[in-house]
Amino acid sequence: MTDAPARLPRELDPTYLRALLQRQWRTIAACMGAAGVVALLGTALQDKQYEAVALIQLLPRAGQEVDLEEVVKLDEGGYLEGRDRARTQLQIIQSRKVRGEVARRYAALGHTDLGEDGAEALEDMLSAGPREDTQLVEVRVLHTDPEQAAVLANLVAEVYWEGNLELRRDAARDARDWIEGQEQSTQDALKAASDAVLAFKAKHDLIDIDERVTETTARLESLQRASGDATTARVLLESQLAEHARLAKQGRFDVLAGMFDDPGLVAMSREHAAIVTEAADVLARYGDKHPEHQRARQHIERVEGLIAQEVQRIIRGERAKLDTLRRQEQQLAAEVDAVKGALLDKQRLMEEYNRLKQDEQQARDLNATLSERGAEVDLQARTGLNDVRIVDPAVPPSRAARPRMLLNLVVALGMGGFVGLGLALYRERRDDTVRSPGELRQRAHTPVLGLIPTLPEDLDAQERDVYTWEHPRSPHAESVSALRAVLQHQALNRPGLSLLVTSSVSGEGKTLLAAALARSFAGVGARTVLVDGELRRPRQHEIFGMKRAPGLADSMSRQADPNRLARPTNVPRLDLLTAGSEVDRPGELVSSKMLPAVLSRLGENYHVVIVDSPPVGVLADALMMGRSADGVLLVARAGLAPGDLVEGAAERLRQSGADIVGSVLNGVELSEDAMRLGARYFEPVEPRPRSVKAAES
Repeated sequence: MTDAPARLPRELDPTYLRALLQRQWRTIAACMGAAGVVALLGTALQDKQYEAVALIQLLPRAGQEVDLEEVVKLDEGGYLEGRDRARTQLQIIQSRKVRGEVARRYAALGHTDLGEDGAEALEDMLSAGPREDTQLVEVRVLHTDPEQAAVLANLVAEVYWEGNLELRRDAARDARDWIEGQEQSTQDALKAASDAVLAFKAKHDLIDIDERVTETTARLESLQRASGDATTARVLLESQLAEHARLAKQGRFDVLAGMFDDPGLVAMSREHAAIVTEAADVLARYGDKHPEHQRARQHIERVEGLIAQEVQRIIRGERAKLDTLRRQEQQLAAEVDAVKGALLDKQRLMEEYNRLKQDEQQARDLNATLSERGAEVDLQARTGLNDVRIVDPAVPPSRAARPRMLLNLVVALGMGGFVGLGLALYRERRDDTVRSPGELRQRAHTPVLGLIPTLPEDLDAQERDVYTWEHPRSPHAESVSALRAVLQHQALNRPGLSLLVTSSVSGEGKTLLAAALARSFAGVGARTVLVDGELRRPRQHEIFGMKRAPGLADSMSRQADPNRLARPTNVPRLDLLTAGSEVDRPGELVSSKMLPAVLSRLGENYHVVIVDSPPVGVLADALMMGRSADGVLLVARAGLAPGDLVEGAAERLRQSGADIVGSVLNGVELSEDAMRLGARYFEPVEPRPRSVKAAES
């Protein structure tokens, strides 16, 4: 058997809570009513108390209304900006020091109602709190006399205002004394900083340090440009020289002659071209052996030698120029490094000089600030500036603040409801009966196959017996049909099925449910027989208007054919095998081997055999009969059977070898929502004629 599924505790189950309120509403209502009466009586017996309120304002920038440069707005900022300060001031208003001074002044006015320890008596009467989203604070005093309440509230505001003003004056005087002590030291620090600046300038000759830095920076930029130009020229010359050397090495002097812009080379190149042309003409007329051709060749070789010499001379000149550019580049680089070093030295001196100047400026600013603040503090000490303002003095209230009838009644009703709910839960916890499907599932360890609602309370016994048949569209009849459909879905509706209907104790409605199930199976076309297994207190023959005998007992004791003893009812396809004649030992009879034979014979003639048996928790008959049936349906009435009896009944059935197919919770209260939503389907119908009495066979 699998474990029961985990579920919420009963107290947290919404279904359980709703059912609890429906069952225990009288208890909860009684507790709330008693609490309301007590609240009304207590309120009526309480003395009336009047609350006077004095309204004061906490200024966010109090004490700085007068500034050396501008007039500060009194309403600048908001209460939330000084939240911590406001909380502190609220504690000061209610402090013993303030209360003691108020009590002293109150007594001086001739009032003696506070007693000897006025500060202690005033503690319970005085309260202070902020007015939401404002800079205002309400000083509230409760008193049985409205005039005296207003006097006390105004005294509290006055004492607090005066104390805060005196505190600010003392703080201003202390600040002024401290500033005066600091002014001399700041002046000495300023003089030392100024002397340090002058000494540094004199030591390093920094009279025109800014101009020197500018000149050095300009010279560095000029040298860097010149160095860059030299480097560019060197790189270009190196490239040209490499190309010229390569061509010279290949003997391409004629090509080199055309690359140089030299007048001598240009003339030699022209002469060379003329001689070559002349030699070609001689060669064409006289041949290569002619003396003229030989002279032309010699002339060409002499000119080419001169060109080669001139080209070599130019290349040597380029090499010399390259060496000069390299030396110039090195010299410029050295000068750049030297100027950079000088500039860095000047910049370091400049940084040190600026630091000294900054120290001097800070000392000068501090000295000016102290002087400025000293003037402000002196002005504040001489004036009556305060960060507290009394906005509205308290006036005698016209109506009592306490007791508050409505509030006391609401609180009392809430507490009464809470106590009533606790009492209801206590009563419910003492009641261990099964009330919900979850409890039945947990106790019986079986699936809950159906919920059968309660029958109307105004029915008599005969009307209850036939209610399902006469009202086929009632919630009760529909629930029985749903249970029958579930049993069919679980493959129990097979030919010859025998289903035992039992319960843990009597009065749980198993007999009526067995009859209703039999009618439902017959109504869907299954040939059905209802067997009354209650041999001690049978009821089925009364429900269907038949005689008790002959029946089941006669079939087992005489070994008669039960199919011949089963009598038809007025319900088509439904027969009834009554309990039969009374016997002395019904337990021994159902324990014999005759009962399985009877059920087997009935199964040969009927599709469904439903057996109404005695309660399992009372008699052992159902245990014997359950072993003979194909399945057992355990019925429990909500709020009747204790959970341990239901659990014990299911366990005993299993131990006896019975197969429990499921359980049914009977007598379930339908909620108003369920009835309202199903009203279109559960509409009242005309009852059928009460003619279930079958003809006696």
